[in-house]
Amino acid sequence: MTRMLVRLRPVVQATRTADGLHLRGWASSCTLSGGSGLWKVWQRLAPQLEAGIPRASLEVPEGTAPAVRAAVSLILEQLWEHDMLVEMPSWDADAPAPQVAAWLESAAAEPVEAWRRLRAATVVVAGHGLLEDAAVRAVEAVGLKVQWSDGNRELVVSAGDLVVIADCGTGVGYVLPPTAGLSSVNAEITMRTAARLGVTGEPPEILAALIGSAAVHRLVCAVAGLPDPATGTYPMVLVAHADPLTATYHPLLHGAPPSDPWQALEALTDDELGPVDTPVFGPLPQVPANLATSGDALGIGTTADSARLNAALNALKTDGVIGIDETHARGAALRLAARHHRGEPADAHEWTGDPTAHRWWKALTARFGIPAVVRTERLAPGVHKAEISDGRHVLAWAVEATAADAVAFAALAATGYAQAGRTGTAHLNGAAPLKPADHPDWVTRQWHWLADVRDREERLQQAIAMLPGVRIRPLRLDPELRAAGLRAYR
Repeated sequence: MTRMLVRLRPVVQATRTADGLHLRGWASSCTLSGGSGLWKVWQRLAPQLEAGIPRASLEVPEGTAPAVRAAVSLILEQLWEHDMLVEMPSWDADAPAPQVAAWLESAAAEPVEAWRRLRAATVVVAGHGLLEDAAVRAVEAVGLKVQWSDGNRELVVSAGDLVVIADCGTGVGYVLPPTAGLSSVNAEITMRTAARLGVTGEPPEILAALIGSAAVHRLVCAVAGLPDPATGTYPMVLVAHADPLTATYHPLLHGAPPSDPWQALEALTDDELGPVDTPVFGPLPQVPANLATSGDALGIGTTADSARLNAALNALKTDGVIGIDETHARGAALRLAARHHRGEPADAHEWTGDPTAHRWWKALTARFGIPAVVRTERLAPGVHKAEISDGRHVLAWAVEATAADAVAFAALAATGYAQAGRTGTAHLNGAAPLKPADHPDWVTRQWHWLADVRDREERLQQAIAMLPGVRIRPLRLDPELRAAGLRAYR
């Protein structure tokens, strides 16, 4: 029977602190406090763990001082909890090179089994020039079997059904995440990524070496059963630049959207691969409303995040109305369909006594001196419309559950335009989702107006849909936008 030993992962580093020690591992760290004696215990324990100890021998011998026993137990407990120990058999005669063995012992759940998987694989490299040469060198450095042949511009490294695609030009390169085989989807993603990054020309040797070895690294991790070097809500693409030499991971809009639409916004507006320009605040004033721009599109909100979201969605050009999720898109489309409906005039007291509506009305008329008038109507029970004009043009409109909410949104939208120096008809609504942190159970209207509005969204949409002639239908979106959770209606 193979003898199993508990080993300290080679990547683990320890630093002495004033009352204990700090441990750093592959993906986590921890600080142990309990006095200077902890460091002395670590100095005795670490060499034994580096050499390997049978699990049964980890027990502290009887008769050991209670303080020492407690210190050893604390250290071992934290090492296990933070995945800084690995239980494995000794390497056999077919062991990898020392640096490869140290890497597997540092990252793999079962280092010896991971090496067996690697040794059984043949890595096929197809590419050309410096990029192909770099990939072949990386495979050979690990000690694996390799086959190579000239291919297209893109580098394709594979083992069995696992495939990693990469490419680089004069100034930039990328490595896609591993996939199961080649397909038309791979080709589409490759073309889109290369176009967004502007991959052209021949790469310098240093960039080719980085991209080629990174592609092999991602493939080797997948074959060995190790976690991919990058983890996130979406598949991650390694993007590297030559001047200065940098490499960072960026989300690829592909697959199912996350449950949190705000995570999708980060991918949608990613500065390298996002289809929408990253919203920026730039020189725009941020008081009283928050403002952001995505390209030429203006975003308005009560928070920086809501302004960024509004800017990103306004930057998307479609034939209909887009929302960050189903509720948002449907709510925006229903409001648009109800915009020109007429109803009974609502009493002014339904909004003048509301602090939020009053705040944004005052910001528009007093702070920015806009000679505005507002008309409020009740389109149906639980459906109210507000329209703000300057006597000649409609400045903003909103359809919400209450007259106060409708005036507040319309006044906020008009304020944002005035604050940014924009002209035209502005619109905001309460269908947009809130960040989870913005809506804890104890939130009230007085604390966070938008949380109160969002709670009424479902009933409002049902009521708007009952209005005569209000009909909406879903629109098909580009798969990349659907992967961001976006939905569209007309």
